[in-house]
Amino acid sequence: MPSRKGLCLLLCCCLAAFSSFAQASLIQRLKTELHRTKDSTAYNDQLNVLSAIYLVTHLDSALRYAERARDLSRRIHYQKGLADASVNLGACFTFQNNSNVAHRLYIEALSLYRTLGDSAGVCTALYCIGGYYHYEGNLPQAHQYMESAMGVGSRLLKDSIWTTMLANYYIVFSSDSAKADSARWALHKARDIAVRYHDDRMITYTGLFLAHEKVRENKLDSAMLELQMLTAHAGAEKMHYLDLYGNAQMVIYAAWSKLPDSTLYRQRVLDAAAAGGYKKLMIKPVIALYEFYKKSDPVKALQYADMLEEIASHQENLRSRQEQDYMESFLRDQELSNYRLDKQLREQTETYDRMESRNRATVFVFIAVCLVLSAMLLFTWYRAQRENKRIKKRISTINRMVIEKNQLLHHHDDFKNKLLTILAHDFRLPLSHIINVAELFRQKDLRPAQYQEIANTIAAMAADTLQLFETVLSWIRSQLTGFEYNPLPYSLEELWQEVLDLYAADIRDKGLVLEMAIPAGMQVKGDREMMQFVHRNLLHNAIKFSLKASAVSIRASKQKERAVISVTNGGSGISDIDIYHIFEYKVPGKYAREGNRGAGLALIICKDFIEKMEGSIIVKSDGTSYTTFEYTLMLEDEGINTIPIN
Repeated sequence: MPSRKGLCLLLCCCLAAFSSFAQASLIQRLKTELHRTKDSTAYNDQLNVLSAIYLVTHLDSALRYAERARDLSRRIHYQKGLADASVNLGACFTFQNNSNVAHRLYIEALSLYRTLGDSAGVCTALYCIGGYYHYEGNLPQAHQYMESAMGVGSRLLKDSIWTTMLANYYIVFSSDSAKADSARWALHKARDIAVRYHDDRMITYTGLFLAHEKVRENKLDSAMLELQMLTAHAGAEKMHYLDLYGNAQMVIYAAWSKLPDSTLYRQRVLDAAAAGGYKKLMIKPVIALYEFYKKSDPVKALQYADMLEEIASHQENLRSRQEQDYMESFLRDQELSNYRLDKQLREQTETYDRMESRNRATVFVFIAVCLVLSAMLLFTWYRAQRENKRIKKRISTINRMVIEKNQLLHHHDDFKNKLLTILAHDFRLPLSHIINVAELFRQKDLRPAQYQEIANTIAAMAADTLQLFETVLSWIRSQLTGFEYNPLPYSLEELWQEVLDLYAADIRDKGLVLEMAIPAGMQVKGDREMMQFVHRNLLHNAIKFSLKASAVSIRASKQKERAVISVTNGGSGISDIDIYHIFEYKVPGKYAREGNRGAGLALIICKDFIEKMEGSIIVKSDGTSYTTFEYTLMLEDEGINTIPIN
């Protein structure tokens, strides 16, 4: 069952703003007015109001209106609307278990509200952030933000935000024995204000917490009766999330007091979640109902198994979205760095302009003085010449800085391309395998043992993908800050066997004949991750460009102090036009069209890694029937060199 603390955080967010607009009857009227509104800012405000109302009635509609409000605010440069949309989007992402993105949106909204001097907005953003930290278990931060919100909200006695602030103050501090009395006072104060202004949603909201206070006073029967009335009213008014929360409370209380109705309340929780689009929060109730009906009604249990599959798919999409958010944040940091460089250059240019202006004034004064005092002419000329030399030297310095900046931008662009290539090559395969295995869950005739086997397979693939992600991050750090290259000895046969295991399914699907001839005990020196990146890409290309049922061979031999390794595949080969540009960013011919741009970039990175390991790589092909990539690595000896790479 979802923890009460997690549901409380979501309640903090769902009533983060516009609490006085809670009545369900407003929705149709606002939609009608929306079509008549001509002013862009007023239209934007109505979109945000609709999004706030829909937070407790229908999550998808709330998200849709919030996104429309955000996009419109950006087009018309309406900062207030953008801040309100960020708060609503943060609440939607909280409902989707994406609290990190929600936290970032709340921070952005807080910055905008402070810039605008909007005290009500600042209060809203502060207690949303406090709710986030409360959910994460960071109580000191939660208390700090909530106290700050209380300080701002106390000056808004005539603002509806104050009512919501009081209720959320109760959520954060109700379990704090030192402030329990203040929390209960805040709850009753919020209730009184809601009743005075006939705020139906706020009355229902505070009623749920008053029922919890009755449970604390050992008045369970009275609390359960009140919760049943509140959930019935919330369901009738289509406030589905409040209906869900009230039934969730009854599940907790029924389980605690060992009442027989917990399954009925769980079913009501799911019904409310389905009606409002909150099913993605319900993994624990679904599991509980699945386990219950698996024993008594296996046919009905399949319905909950399908729900579990849908929730699992959502969690996978959420994880991918978080990775994309990380990459977007990283690229924004790069853009910020470039902006700072541009700002420094502009400041230096302005300084130069000011100095040049002062110099011209000085020269003019000297000329005027020279007309009166001809004896000073020689001295004035000498000083002007010296000043001109200094200016030329500064111009030369600025030009050099511009050149260095352009080189740095080129380096960042090249690094970005390499990074995207690594991600495209190294993550596509394991993720596609995970998706293929996950598709087996759609089969309804699987036995529990098969479910367990498939789950174990997905877990193993996910662990491998995470390890691969850590490897790519290590390479990113090496490219950004430089690293020390420490070559170590590795068995060449074991390295290749590891890569072959990764691509075994692709080799089998294509019916390829694999030939591997590596001398027993051959050991090479180098960086393991660099070598495995090269091996994965060469084998991936060999499989990709091989004809079905053709042969792929991996051979190794010794030449003095080096190992010579070749990877050969049968296929159409590489034309004379392509082969001379195979290790360049743009390949002009057929190989570029069939292999796409990513393959060319991957080969560039392979060449870079091989050369950093003191080796070389070449390609051979007759253009019609085969292609061979041949590279060299240092053989293992007694000494190990340490080579710094920048």
